[in-house]
Order: sequence, then C-alpha cells, then structure tokens
Amino acid sequence: MKNFHETIEDVMMRLEEFQSIIEMVQSENSQCIDQHIPRLKDMQQEVINLSRRIDALEHVIAMINVNLTTLEAAVDNAETELGISDRLFGMLNRLSFFKKTQEPIVSNRLPEYEPPTIYRTDDYFKNE
Repeated sequence: MKNFHETIEDVMMRLEEFQSIIEMVQSENSQCIDQHIPRLKDMQQEVINLSRRIDALEHVIAMINVNLTTLEAAVDNAETELGISDRLFGMLNRLSFFKKTQEPIVSNRLPEYEPPTIYRTDDYFKNE
C-alpha cells in the first residue's frame, strides 16, 4: 500500500509539472497573439510598399541591362565602321610595341550618329 501511495504522489507531481509547462506555453501563445500579431498587421503595409519598390528596382535593373547591351553593340558597331581596334587589347599585348601602327581606315563619309534611347530614372522613381 505504501508503494501505491508513493506512485500516486509521483504521478501527481509529474502532472503538476506538466500543467505548469502547459501554462507557460499558453502564456507564450497569448503573448504572441496579443503583441506580435498586431505588430505584424501594422507592418503589413510597409512590407507591401517595400515589395513594390523592390519590384520597381528589379525592373529598372532589367532595363539598364537591356540599354547597356544596346550601347555595347552600338560601340562595337561604331568601332567596326571606323576601323578602330580594341584599345585595351592593344595596350596589353606586349608585341604591339614592335608593330607598326595601323592607320584606321576612314571612309570619305562618316556615318551619322544616332544616340540610343536610354531609360530615365524619373520614369521609374517618383518623388517619395
């Protein structure tokens, strides 16, 4: 009978410990519901605005990439038309010091320069 009472007391003590753990979890849960969720709801609009700005920035970066590719192609085309070689390669090539310099082939008619259309940051970023 004594063992039976000790076992019951041990089980009761474990139940009390378990109950205190449950109360701690419930208190943490109520703190989360009462404090953190309202803060998250308050920050929701800020997060939405930030997401829109990030999307706009990604769009600008994509446009810049397209424009840069266009400009590089235009520069390559102009160098070809004017007979100009890549200057950086000429500077790095050690043997180029011993070669005779090539005169660029210039035709009588220079092509008319047409500046490419480049993006305007004002189109993407409003005064905020």
